[in-house]
Amino acid sequence: MKTLIKRYKFKLIFILFVVFVITVIFALFSVDNSTNNANIEYISSYGWQVESSPVEIAHVRLPEDFNSLYRTYNSLAAKQGATLENYSGKNVTRYSYKVNNHKESSGDVRANIYVYKSQIIAADISILKPQGTTVPLSDTSNMK
Repeated sequence: MKTLIKRYKFKLIFILFVVFVITVIFALFSVDNSTNNANIEYISSYGWQVESSPVEIAHVRLPEDFNSLYRTYNSLAAKQGATLENYSGKNVTRYSYKVNNHKESSGDVRANIYVYKSQIIAADISILKPQGTTVPLSDTSNMK
């Protein structure tokens, strides 16, 4: 048995390392049930219907000084009573869910939820097309 372990020592170490890396990646890019349920509940409170799991989870660092893109998004978020200014320089997580009840039913519509330390700080509906738009989650004018 000892000779077998010595013989395969580096292979065992490599396998354990790979398992560790996969576990870390899974932990960083997965969503726990309580966060997922809170996100879906928040989206649903506006009448939007989404898939039960996010299609994308992204970790984003908000800049210290907002450029025009962030200032524009911040004014959009303000329409819902949110502001990203309090989170400048912070790492936030964006959860994107496929929207099922938007008039643009091609599958290119996402509900995005921005979370900082388990708190929802902003949300939007985005159409992922070249001429797509982003509107506050509260804008239900294109809901079918």
